[in-house]
Amino acid sequence: MSIVERRQRQKLETRERMLDACRELLLTEGFHGLSMRKLAAKIGYSPTAIYFHFPDKEALLGELVEREFMKFRRSFDQAGQPGLDPIERLRRMGMIYVDFGLEQTSAYKFLFMNTQIEQFPKIGLIEHGNPAQDCYAYLRATVAEGLAAGRFRSELTSADQIAQLFFSGTHGVVSLHLARGKDPWVAWCPVHETARLMIDAIIRGLTQDAPQSAPPEESLP
Repeated sequence: MSIVERRQRQKLETRERMLDACRELLLTEGFHGLSMRKLAAKIGYSPTAIYFHFPDKEALLGELVEREFMKFRRSFDQAGQPGLDPIERLRRMGMIYVDFGLEQTSAYKFLFMNTQIEQFPKIGLIEHGNPAQDCYAYLRATVAEGLAAGRFRSELTSADQIAQLFFSGTHGVVSLHLARGKDPWVAWCPVHETARLMIDAIIRGLTQDAPQSAPPEESLP
């Protein structure tokens, strides 16, 4: 290995250490508790050394965001390969999302409840619209497969609308639990059971024809 290659490898390894340390700090300190000074102290570098690899905190977080979304996208592979019934795959994806939110709370809040995330620069690790990399694109592709197979109600024709409805309902259960789940004012039901019932209700509502409305009663003379 040449000197140039060795230096390049060391640079990449240092960058990975910084990203790993940033991920760990987010889990323990949360987004607002993260600082470049804390990151430098954790890995034994000066803040100046970090700025050599990342121009600012936003650039560091931007790369971490894309890496974490790619990691989360790979978790959907547990839902089954494309040959599996798309509705069953959708159901499994919903529970994977719920488990992620409940088991990796800090990461979930950072990715899905962080209003500043759109301000971080995009570095191009994820190809927008590619189901193999893009979480939403994978969800949408699963819905589109169900539409093509005639599995959804006839009046539902937009893959985006169905995907966003499913996403919103599932996210709502998780975010409500994280925000208010310890509030003693409400006798909260077990969140996993609530999530399972929510996903089942959404899917049944989307895939079954709604009962016809009763004809209006004739007005009395």
